[in-house]
Amino acid sequence: MIGKEKVYVIGDVHGCYYTLKALVKKLPKDARLIFVGDVCDRGLHSKRIFDFIIKNEHEMVLGNHERYMLEYAIEILNGGTNRWLKGRMGGKETLKSYKGDTRALLQHIEWLKSIPRYIFIDKYFITHGFGLPYFQRRDKFESLDGLTKNRISNKKEWSHDWESGYEDYDVINIFGHTPYEDVKVGKNYYGIDTGCVYGGKLTAIELGSMKIVQVKLDKRDIKK
Repeated sequence: MIGKEKVYVIGDVHGCYYTLKALVKKLPKDARLIFVGDVCDRGLHSKRIFDFIIKNEHEMVLGNHERYMLEYAIEILNGGTNRWLKGRMGGKETLKSYKGDTRALLQHIEWLKSIPRYIFIDKYFITHGFGLPYFQRRDKFESLDGLTKNRISNKKEWSHDWESGYEDYDVINIFGHTPYEDVKVGKNYYGIDTGCVYGGKLTAIELGSMKIVQVKLDKRDIKK
């Protein structure tokens, strides 16, 4: 229950391990940590972040970049190529972070298969994408892409699939996926991806008080 424990939700880490460690140092040692997904890709230290989350039994929801890892990593290990390695997808950086440790990669892929698309605590609905318009269908198959990939800016194209009246739901959606210069605050939502890997900040928000804690990008996370 909120109030009996300190619960912090952490925005998109994207392989920025040193930045994450700096943020965690600013949080209570006994805090319950929940990640909004996209902890891998683009930054240089995805393996270390997965190790950190698993070792400390932290929680997370599945982001679209973890879905890419689940979908494409095995194909690459088998000698194939796919979109995860191209452009700014970030798969290349993730694979390099394992330094040939295929066993660890396979273990992390198995672990990712157990990660939920959302976590619901009291009135807080934690998703990777802007999940609020899919809240009533959160356990239905058709809402999965919405929970991981939806953006507020998708309203014109995706509005036919959004639930009517979501603006008045008595829940608070905390999500990542869309990078903002600072936390995006609405009537019943908080967008907490503040573009860490792009030179911005990594954000944590405390459930209940809605206190925001942030650190700037540590350049060791992106320098090659």
